[in-house]
Amino acid sequence: MKNQTTTAAIPELAQRDDSLLIAACLAGEHAAWEALISRYQRLIYSIPLKSRLTPDDAADIFQSVCLKLYEKLATLRNHERISSWLITTTTRECWRLSGRNRRDARSSTFDDDDDSDPLGNIPAAGPLADEQRETLERQQAVRQAVESLSERCRELLTMLFYQSEESSYADIARRMEMPVPSIGPTRARCLEKLKKLLQGKL
Repeated sequence: MKNQTTTAAIPELAQRDDSLLIAACLAGEHAAWEALISRYQRLIYSIPLKSRLTPDDAADIFQSVCLKLYEKLATLRNHERISSWLITTTTRECWRLSGRNRRDARSSTFDDDDDSDPLGNIPAAGPLADEQRETLERQQAVRQAVESLSERCRELLTMLFYQSEESSYADIARRMEMPVPSIGPTRARCLEKLKKLLQGKL
């Protein structure tokens, strides 16, 4: 019965903003912690994967960051900026693991007295750190805004914009049990709601 209650509470908790959700975590609500991790798991995983670390490395970093968040949650000052804290912490974990991987690879390739690293001075490809942070924060803001929409809007926007394979209006109409001519106006209303949710966040 306890698990059923906890599971049922998660959708309601997912609608809370970060500060209220963290307050619930600090009050000992286990479901709030699950909702918080669910909200940010894609953000955390995306950073090591974009850094070209392996899925296993990404899983290790995810566990490490979640543990650090659990340990530091009570002392975090700005709960509304938790996404920034997570980006910084996850990025540092990526650097730490990448450094360890490079040392391990070098120790197996070079002699102990050979400190040369022919790849060490080549700058990493990709955006600058500040640009990457802004991109990740924007992506997270959009993700949370979409999650705040009604189930119907979330489903429609997911099929229209987030699926790897494009769905036809006929497919969408069949799956959502709505007339094809209604898809366009419904999409417009959902996007307008999304735009309002994102005002001042992008």
